[in-house]
Amino acid sequence: MLRIILVILAVTTATAEAVEDGRTLVEMPPEVQATLRLEMMDHMAAINELIGYLGSGDLKRVAEVAEKRMGVSSMGKHRQTAMGPGRFMPPEMRAFGMAMHQSSSRLAEIAEQGDLQESVAALQEVTAACVACHYTYRVR
Repeated sequence: MLRIILVILAVTTATAEAVEDGRTLVEMPPEVQATLRLEMMDHMAAINELIGYLGSGDLKRVAEVAEKRMGVSSMGKHRQTAMGPGRFMPPEMRAFGMAMHQSSSRLAEIAEQGDLQESVAALQEVTAACVACHYTYRVR
């Protein structure tokens, strides 16, 4: 967590031109990069939906979106194609991804219990995993 805070501070105190991209490059075939990019875009869209549902207090939809789009049950879509991004990720990157999936499932469970404030806090755990990974790794 300290590493993330230090990176954020470095980025916010320097101009965009002066900051080098110090993230670790993870090489993967172009078609796997495209698959990963589509999944990340869907995750961003899901997070946007989650914020909207939290804002309106629709915790049933929060639970559905969190689990189906980002939760543990959403994993493994590409196993049979041999083009799943996970096989190209270093262990720490894979751990960030697993943390995102697990925290999304946790958000779904909390939302199902009907606790709005705890659901908002749980969403922050989801985005923390996203931030940690995106501040540490890149694929191009």
